[in-house]
Amino acid sequence: MKIQQPSVLIPDPCNNPLAYYAIRCLKKANSEFKINVIVSSDQVSDENQWLYFYKHSAYIDSLVISKNRMNSIKYLDEVIRTIETQGINIIFPASEESFKFVSKYRDKLSKLCRVVALPSEENLDTAFDKWKLHLLLKKHNILTPETVLLKEIENISQFNYPVILKPVDGSGGKNIQKFESLEEENFQALCNYPNDAYIVQKYVPGHDIGCSVLCQDGQVLAYTIQQQLGLTKGFTPKIDKLKFVHDSAVIDIVTKTMNVLKWNGVANLDLRYNSQTGQINVIEINPRFWQSLMGSLSVGVNFPYILYLLSNNINFEKISYKEQYYAKFHRFIQDAFNGSLEYSLFDTNVKYFLSDPSGILHFLFYKLIKQKLLQNMKSIFSLQSQKLQNVK
Repeated sequence: MKIQQPSVLIPDPCNNPLAYYAIRCLKKANSEFKINVIVSSDQVSDENQWLYFYKHSAYIDSLVISKNRMNSIKYLDEVIRTIETQGINIIFPASEESFKFVSKYRDKLSKLCRVVALPSEENLDTAFDKWKLHLLLKKHNILTPETVLLKEIENISQFNYPVILKPVDGSGGKNIQKFESLEEENFQALCNYPNDAYIVQKYVPGHDIGCSVLCQDGQVLAYTIQQQLGLTKGFTPKIDKLKFVHDSAVIDIVTKTMNVLKWNGVANLDLRYNSQTGQINVIEINPRFWQSLMGSLSVGVNFPYILYLLSNNINFEKISYKEQYYAKFHRFIQDAFNGSLEYSLFDTNVKYFLSDPSGILHFLFYKLIKQKLLQNMKSIFSLQSQKLQNVK
């Protein structure tokens, strides 16, 4: 069902491509979507290379740079004025910060326009908080790794190593460390200054699995399961190559998890296949859109659009998806050179970026030229400063 000229407001930091992916999906379903983006002031800096892309994308109808931070009342007032003056039909978060903002002020915002389907504020907070999520999963006998708060560790030898140290509130694999043994100096030092901002989790041998969902009252209405075949090191999402698959064991544990949370809206679950036991572990939930969103679109599931339909009480048919690969262009080139190519150029992100040449050219200009120039200027100033100090 095609909706005529709906006006969407996306409050977003624009410091990553998540909002852009959501916008592309909405425009793919209906080119008449009017997309309005309001960027918080704390993201306007030379460090935010993605903002360049948003400013010049052909898929954004209006981009406003706010003078206020996203978590401020003044930013809320600015969002409210935008809703009233631009005739906004729905407010549509994309990233972690924007989901938190919209959830916090959902009551005020819902009096002015529609708000996308969201879980309760309590359940959203549980999903963002890895310790609260662990407690909930254990309570309902949902398989998850052994986990403790760092501050509650009385005997660090109680673990079977290796272990993972991660922040309670965080995403994208940031600030996560793996410790192979009790003797590692950094781990010993951390345990001497425990706090409630970190958890220690038993490392699960095996491989990562992702599951993206759209839910209503805990019922999974649509999903994709993706094996992460990327080459990224560390704990950042390995999404330069994905294989979309069907797996009954994965969807069973995901369905149980989302039912316990009575989830509404979208989420992306990080799971881990235990190579020793053959079991699936729930690692964490990302209650926002995700980096592999365009991959989901490429196999037939347009999550932002069906979230829009759900939020407007518009029925849609059950959606199935194809089992196939999706990769980023640089991975396509790499696989082509090493002879392991099992997919076509059409199954990459090239088709999306080439259809937005202004955005990608400005982004590349900034990343390859302006950013290098800034780095060189900083190096020159640093060198001059050192020379002056030596003269003194």
